[in-house]
Amino acid sequence: MQTKPVQQKSQGLGRYADGAIPIAHQQSAEAAVFESKERFRRFVERSADAVAMVDCEMRYLSVSRRWETDCGLGAGEAIGRSHWELFPNLPEYWQQNARACLAGVLEYSEFVLARSSPSLAENIGGGCLSASVKWVFQPWKNSEGAIGGLILFAFERAEDIPQTNCYNKFQSEVKSKQLETRPQLTQIALENVADTVFFTTSDGQICYANKAACHLFGYSESELLNLSVSDIDSQLSALDWPAHWEQLKQQKNITFETSYKTQDGESFPVEVKVNYLEYGGCEYRCAIARDISARQAAESALLEAKEQLQAVLDAVPGLVSWVSSDLRYLGVNRHLATAYQMPAELFAGQKVGFLETSPKFNDLVYDFFANPEKKTSQEVTASIRGENKTYLIVAQKYHKSTAAVFVGVDITASKQSLLALQESEERLRQQAAKLEQTLLILQQTQTQLIQTEKMSSLGQLVAGIAHEINNPVSFISGNVSHATGYIQELLRSIDLYEKYYPHPVPEIQALMEELDLEFIKKDLPKLLNSMKVGSERIRDVVRSLRLFSRTDEAQMKTADIHECLDSTLLILQNRLQAKGGRPGISLVKEYGNLPRVRCYAGQLNQVFMHLLTNAIDALEEGGRNPEKYGKMQNQSFLSSGGSGAKNFHPEIRIRTEVVGDSEVAIAISDNGPGMTEEVLGCIFDPLFTTKCPDTSTGLGLAISQHLVVEKHGGELHCVSLPGQGTELIVKIAIGND
Repeated sequence: MQTKPVQQKSQGLGRYADGAIPIAHQQSAEAAVFESKERFRRFVERSADAVAMVDCEMRYLSVSRRWETDCGLGAGEAIGRSHWELFPNLPEYWQQNARACLAGVLEYSEFVLARSSPSLAENIGGGCLSASVKWVFQPWKNSEGAIGGLILFAFERAEDIPQTNCYNKFQSEVKSKQLETRPQLTQIALENVADTVFFTTSDGQICYANKAACHLFGYSESELLNLSVSDIDSQLSALDWPAHWEQLKQQKNITFETSYKTQDGESFPVEVKVNYLEYGGCEYRCAIARDISARQAAESALLEAKEQLQAVLDAVPGLVSWVSSDLRYLGVNRHLATAYQMPAELFAGQKVGFLETSPKFNDLVYDFFANPEKKTSQEVTASIRGENKTYLIVAQKYHKSTAAVFVGVDITASKQSLLALQESEERLRQQAAKLEQTLLILQQTQTQLIQTEKMSSLGQLVAGIAHEINNPVSFISGNVSHATGYIQELLRSIDLYEKYYPHPVPEIQALMEELDLEFIKKDLPKLLNSMKVGSERIRDVVRSLRLFSRTDEAQMKTADIHECLDSTLLILQNRLQAKGGRPGISLVKEYGNLPRVRCYAGQLNQVFMHLLTNAIDALEEGGRNPEKYGKMQNQSFLSSGGSGAKNFHPEIRIRTEVVGDSEVAIAISDNGPGMTEEVLGCIFDPLFTTKCPDTSTGLGLAISQHLVVEKHGGELHCVSLPGQGTELIVKIAIGND
């Protein structure tokens, strides 16, 4: 057996499908909510069609006489029996939809069986076995509104029965019975529909009213039938009725809103749908009214909320607009309309960008709807009455991203303030940098003044000491030569005496043996020669001190660079000697052929003193802590002859040469521990030092750079690598015209 679904709708009883079968109508379904089981049972029993009423377990509660006849059952034989017992061959689809109706998923369902079930087809239609059966069923509800079971209809499909006398007879019987059943169903629907239904004659007299009308107006049915439309419709008087009737006859149906009055005199708004009907030669007005108090209250609340929202948005100190996904304005607030001097109503429906004042805002709207993001914010520049302003636009989508609200806050003043603040900060940074530079210059100047004062005092002290030493040294040096001559003459006299008087008296012989005259004769010339060398050494030191101090040279003068270097080395000679477990420092001079250079010789001596002292300190530190600096190389960056050595031999190399046609270069290098890149970047900073604080001596490179660069217009460079020594190169102009 196969089934064919014909209809499945959410409607109630009240019409016939295909012109022959009663179908569930919406109004009947709503009325069934309030019907009791007994009323449905009576309806089923009195029906002329094949109708049955079952409970939720599909057990028969009531059947029509036609149902019993068609199924071949005796009176009351079906009551209490299961539907599946009488119809065991119904398809699964039929059962599924029956369960759906019982569960409240479907309000009614229709099916056409391709072949009749044996138990029913043998009897329906007087034995016409070729007929197919159409099933119609819908739920019925008890007085509490719960589904109590199903009402079943079974009818033959007239078009499937052969055109025989048997068929014609059956068709006429079915139609006559349907005509009897239809008014009953219609009456049930009208009586139990939730809306107010009443009929009036052409003069406005009420001739029919359903239960809902009686309940709504507070009248009994008989009282309501004695009233006219003008008695219950406060806006339709007896004088207005003729015009209303003529309009209805012309238009056939009218929908309008009005106010109805109850028996207590209370009024309430309704929506009325009226239709013009003709039946039995008479004219009628069918009115279906629905109370719209709740709807009007909701509309009023919605309007109030809309007005409140509009008031809030108008109070927002910014430009607010609503835009749909088709890029058209839905509305704007008062500030935006005022900004563009246009009524707010003119924006609705306009394409975004129709004002042509902010292309960036247009791009923002287009991009925002093209992307899945729900929120965004961006700064946009817009022209408002010829003035460019900057707005922070915040956008939010709503209505499932079919629309968005855009709020623009004017940040022009904030941007200008921020720009002014940034400019002020930049000026302050520049001033701070200048102050820092000034402070650095002051520190350098202070250092230079202190150094200059020290050097001036030292120069004066050295000059005074040199002068004081020079006088006695000159006296000693000058008399040593005379004393040497005198002593040589005395020794020659003693030799002559021994030659001619070889045997002196015992007393003289004893004295000569006591004095060891032979030793004195050999050692005394050596003693006098040592005194002469020592006096010359003192004289050279004094001369070097005078050359180093140069207190008498306040102006630039030509000087011998090599003489300046030698005078400095002579002062530092003691530090080059071996001491404290450190071997002596080798001094390698690679002097080139330099011309005399126009310079401040005393200042250059000071520079050479700092460079050589730092080299000696580095070599001494490297000798004391070789593990701190790693393996050191015995080479010079400037010299070409240096090479690495396995053992550490401290060495200072001085090389001079002419650079180009107008400069001389003096390079002082050592094979000490060298410096890291970090230290190398700080060596020319004032007061910076790498030496032990106990020495209280800085590097002196800041003052050296000042003397070379600013005083002589030259250059001072340093090249150093960790473990590979350090080299400082001084370049100054020759300066001779």
